[in-house]
Amino acid sequence: MQQHYAGPSVHRSSSRALRNAFGILVLLLSASAFAQPFPIFNGTSNTCVGAFLDSGGQGASGYSNNEDYTYTICPDTPGGAISLNFLTFNLATNGQAPIDFMTIYDGNSTAAPQLFNWTGTAGQGQVASASAGNPTGCLTVVFHSNNAGTGVFAAGITCYQPCARPTAVATHGGNPRRICPGQSVTFNSAASFAAPGFAIASRRWDFGDGTIVNNAPASVSHTYAAPGGYTAQLYLIDNNGCASTNLVDLVTLVGTHPDFQGTGGTLTGCAGETVCLNGVVNATTWTESPSPNLGGGVFLPDNVGECFQSTITYNQFPPGATLTNINGLLSICVQMEHSFIGDLVINIISPTGQTVTMHQQGGGATFLGIPVDNDLTPNVQGTCWNYCWSPTATNGTWVDNAGGTLPSGTYESLNPLSGLVGSQLNGTWTFEVCDLWASDNGFICDWSIDFNPALFDDLIEFTPVYGAQCDSSFWTGSNITSQNANCNQACVTPAAPGNYNYVYHVTDNFGCTYDTTLTVNIIAGPQVNAGPDASTCNTPVQLGATITGGGFPTNCDYVLTLYDAFGDGWTGLFGLGSNGSSVTVTVNGTPYGYWLNGGAQASVNIPVTTGATVTINYVAGNLYNGEQSYTLFNSTGGVVYASPLGPGGGLAWSGVANCPGGAFVYSWSPTAGLNNANIANPIATVAGTTVYCVTVYQVGHPLCTSTDCLTITMDVSVSAGTNGAIALCSNSAAANLFAQLGGSPTAGGTWAAPGGAAHSGTFVPGVDPTGIYTYTVGGAGACGTPVSSTVNVTVYPLPVAGTSTSLSVCSTDAAQLLFPLLGATAMPGGTWTAPGGGAFAGSYNPAVNIPGVYTYTVTGTAPCPNATATVTVSEGIPPNAGNDNSITVCTSSAAFSMQAQLGGAPDGGGSWTAPGGGAFAGGFDPAVDAPGIYTYTVPGVAPCPNDQATLTIAVNTPPIPGTPGNITLCSTDAPASLFAQLGGTPDAGGAWSGPSPVVGGR
Repeated sequence: MQQHYAGPSVHRSSSRALRNAFGILVLLLSASAFAQPFPIFNGTSNTCVGAFLDSGGQGASGYSNNEDYTYTICPDTPGGAISLNFLTFNLATNGQAPIDFMTIYDGNSTAAPQLFNWTGTAGQGQVASASAGNPTGCLTVVFHSNNAGTGVFAAGITCYQPCARPTAVATHGGNPRRICPGQSVTFNSAASFAAPGFAIASRRWDFGDGTIVNNAPASVSHTYAAPGGYTAQLYLIDNNGCASTNLVDLVTLVGTHPDFQGTGGTLTGCAGETVCLNGVVNATTWTESPSPNLGGGVFLPDNVGECFQSTITYNQFPPGATLTNINGLLSICVQMEHSFIGDLVINIISPTGQTVTMHQQGGGATFLGIPVDNDLTPNVQGTCWNYCWSPTATNGTWVDNAGGTLPSGTYESLNPLSGLVGSQLNGTWTFEVCDLWASDNGFICDWSIDFNPALFDDLIEFTPVYGAQCDSSFWTGSNITSQNANCNQACVTPAAPGNYNYVYHVTDNFGCTYDTTLTVNIIAGPQVNAGPDASTCNTPVQLGATITGGGFPTNCDYVLTLYDAFGDGWTGLFGLGSNGSSVTVTVNGTPYGYWLNGGAQASVNIPVTTGATVTINYVAGNLYNGEQSYTLFNSTGGVVYASPLGPGGGLAWSGVANCPGGAFVYSWSPTAGLNNANIANPIATVAGTTVYCVTVYQVGHPLCTSTDCLTITMDVSVSAGTNGAIALCSNSAAANLFAQLGGSPTAGGTWAAPGGAAHSGTFVPGVDPTGIYTYTVGGAGACGTPVSSTVNVTVYPLPVAGTSTSLSVCSTDAAQLLFPLLGATAMPGGTWTAPGGGAFAGSYNPAVNIPGVYTYTVTGTAPCPNATATVTVSEGIPPNAGNDNSITVCTSSAAFSMQAQLGGAPDGGGSWTAPGGGAFAGGFDPAVDAPGIYTYTVPGVAPCPNDQATLTIAVNTPPIPGTPGNITLCSTDAPASLFAQLGGTPDAGGAWSGPSPVVGGR
């Protein structure tokens, strides 16, 4: 990266203002002492303030012939040194030698070294100062005049301190230093130094942008807000009161904002189309202005002999450049007020010491500006007026124009300004005002010196550089599909309509970044309407595609026409607008109001753009609203909206504007039968039904297309076919009635339901009514009158056999009907089949029928299918508890199984209950168990019940015959009872047997 830099040494207005302010401070401090005139005489004066005058004293009346004076002026402050600034020096050169002359010695007598020996005007503008080697600080003046003529001289008296000046040294990180606006720079002056034996007392920075920092530290930061070139200067004062005079010239270049003129590209596109943006950055060159800056203001107190100075320092000219022609100096101007120009000597002093007196007393009490001429308020500032001197002025000097108040304007200088020719241009130019008479004062508000701009060829100038790589420029934004090698061009492909912002970023060699934004408007492609379908009877058909919206905007005028049925306008009885009725047409948010001033109708054009939102609002009038109406027409005369007579108030219509044009490209397909496939309205000649599609795009945007189609039907002798009929089940799918027609019916006709209502031609069972549906074709066709045929639609209900179920029976159950088991929805009248497919009467008898699946079938009417339901029969076997029985056992009998005592063949696994209902194990022990009725229960499997049998058990005790006994009888004894002879407790009732019959137990 490169830049152009016009020179390292540039002085800015702020440094000049600071120098001026610093100078003013010194002058004002010196003015605090009493100033008085010191006319020349033979003797010595001690002063540091005043006017050294010729023997004529105040008023510039001049010296006399034949004068000889030796006059010594010494400082009245210790260590001071006298300086004489000759404001006026014009000695006569007539007569015999020695002619009038002045000699100045560097000391308190003529024995000191000679400094100057002047005659004529040689001393004009010169400064004679006691040197640093002069221990007295005095100057001795020897003046001689002959008898051949007189003249005048005057000098301001000041004292100064001889100095060994400090040296300013500073850095700021590069010279020049490049930064961005708002960036800070650190200035380091730590390397500055004072003369041996002294120290730096204060630092003052003039940063070149109007900012001055007094008493600054060794390192200080400063922020530059505005672009430009700024030269910072460091001014030092040491503890001897001496100031630095060298310039450090630290240049800071603050980058300029570029402009992006030329940045652009295609800012409108459609969805899917690629548009490209080109970034252009134009660096802004900053050139330092050669316009002169202003010297600072100065108070001009009434200090006789005092000179007051304001300075402007230039370093903008080429090194060593001089004023070679007075035409290079355009003017010297001062904003000033003073109450007595007869006091003043005004000089301009060049950097190399050439001095031109522009005004030297004279003019008496002429005012400059509007002074405050009141001795009681001598320090109050009046109003400054502008006064200039120019080498081209021809209207005389101030004195030539004296009297009253000197008008603002440009005047001739007392001495020609050409006396400045040969002066260095760079350096300090001094505007000096000296007061040589008492009583009046004034102010310098500011002053300037204006040079020909052609002299300034070494001004700071720079142009930021923007590199050619992507680190110096690039684009950001959505849908960027490509950027070129240096990233200055970006191509984008947004996918949907809308506004998209793309930012072009650049970075210069200062490290500063800038950007600009482009908005790409992506619009919807053009929307084409191929037109309505058409039919023909062997005749050509004119096609007509139209653009209904979208596409790149085109402009046109809509026309609003206002009507009044009575013919007297909408103005009302009391003049224009009194009726209050109006129409407001709003286009993209901008409303336009209209009413009919008079007559029956009037029209107005309304500019619109394709895609613009248009609304119409009507405000009803106070009277005769019923006479009013209005119509909005498009640009081709078509009616966009027509109000009724006596329209209602409020929003009447809202829509989108559409303007013709836009250079659209049309393409029809197929091309067969078309006279031109690339126009909007070709003529089609078809041999049969043909579908034509048109695709359209705008010129330059081949990717922004839309397509629409139409059908051209070739009408022939139409046929409605023959009548048909269709039977459907209530759950059948929707039926196409056209397919039920016989013959070869022509498609495209219309259907009517029973009763005549329009029908779609698709019959939906359960929704559409049954009956006669009529098909009609033709009518508006090109080739025939309407013909009709019918389809008789019958819908049969779907049979219902009920819900399948199951039945469990016991083999001993009675017969039962199966139909009731199928539920309430089962339709009667069906047939049953037994397992294996045999016929079945519908009543299941366990004693006769076998278990299994019994099927009930309800026959459906075609096309309804049969419906079936089943009853699955399972048959259970009843349990056998055996037959009841009774037994008698002896208590001495062994225990036995009670099941074995039952009759029949009882099933095992049953359970016994004892007399009284208690559970019993089933084994009877006569010695333990009680006699009685024991019950045996065998559980049945549902639906068979349990079975029971009883065993009645009687338990007998065994007989007791007693124990054997003995009896001895005589054969003649009476019969004896044998029973009584038994031992123990024999039971009675037994039977006896023995060797002989025993009768009665005897």
